[in-house]
Amino acid sequence: MSAEPSLDTLLHQMRPRLEADLKLTLEALGGPQDGEMGAMIAYHMGWQEDRPAGGKRVRPVLSLLSCAAAGAPWEPALPLASAVELIHNFSLVHDDIQDQSATRRGRPTIWQRWGVAQAINVGDAIFVLARLAAHRLLQAGYDPAISLAAMRTLDHACLRLTVGQHLDLAFEQRSTVSEEEYLHMIEGKTAALISAATAAGALLAAGPQDWVEALRRFGLHLGLAFQITDDILGIWGSPQRTGKPACDDLLARKKTYPVLHGLRASPPFTRLWQQPQPQPEDLQQMRRLLELQVLGLRLGLLPQTGE
Repeated sequence: MSAEPSLDTLLHQMRPRLEADLKLTLEALGGPQDGEMGAMIAYHMGWQEDRPAGGKRVRPVLSLLSCAAAGAPWEPALPLASAVELIHNFSLVHDDIQDQSATRRGRPTIWQRWGVAQAINVGDAIFVLARLAAHRLLQAGYDPAISLAAMRTLDHACLRLTVGQHLDLAFEQRSTVSEEEYLHMIEGKTAALISAATAAGALLAAGPQDWVEALRRFGLHLGLAFQITDDILGIWGSPQRTGKPACDDLLARKKTYPVLHGLRASPPFTRLWQQPQPQPEDLQQMRRLLELQVLGLRLGLLPQTGE
C-alpha cells in the first residue's frame, strides 16, 4: 500500500493545476475585442507580473483539500476551486472601490488604475466567470444533483458575503457596534466563503453528511480567525507584508475587532478616534494606546469590560 502524500506534496501538486484552471476561465471572454477586459482581469489576478501578485489562493486550496480529506480525488474539483477563488476576487475588486483603497498586494488597485466604472465592470465579469467555472463541474463528471448542491452552497455564500460587506460599511456610520454585531458581520464578510469552500469540497466527495457539516464548521471558525488576524494586520502589519499603508484600517475608520475593544475600554483612544481628520501622529498614538490596552489586559492591570 502506497503512503498518503504529505501536505507539502499536495500543495505542490495543486497550485500549478489550480492556476492553469483559473486561466482557463478567461477563455469565456471570447475574441480579441475582449482583450482589454481580459488584461485587466489578468492584472488583478497577478498573471502579468514577474513576481507573484495574485494572492496565496487559500480558499480554493481549502476546497481541494476538503475534497481529498473526504475521500475523493481532488483533480476533478478544480472547477469548484476556481469558482471559489474568482468569487473572492470579484469581492476584492468591489471592496477596493467601496473602501477607496489605492493599493492591493503592493500595486495600484483596479479602480485606481482604470477608474471606478471600469473596476465595477471587472468585478462583475469576474463574478460571472466564477459562475461559469462552477458549471464546468458537470463536464468534470460530477452528478448533476451534487454539482447543483455545490453551486447552491457558493451562491448562498455570495449573498452572505455581500450582506456582510453591507454591514461593514454601515458600521462606519454608527457610533457604537457591539462585539456580537461585529462577529455576525465578519461571519458573512469573510467566514461565509471559506466555510462554503470547505463544505462544497466535501460535497463533491459524496461522503456522509456529517463530514460535510464538520468541514463547514471548520471553515466557519477558520474564517472568523482569518478576519480577526487581518484586523490585527490592518493596524500592526508591515506594508511589505500586507501591501497596504501602515494603520490603514485606523485611517479608513474601520470598526475592526481591536478598534471596538479600544472604543469600549480606552477614553483617550476614543477621543482620537472621534477626530474628523486624524493626522499621521494621531494614528500612531491610537496604535500605541491599543497596544497599552492589550498589555494591560495581559498583565491583569485592566478590567476586561473597561468599566
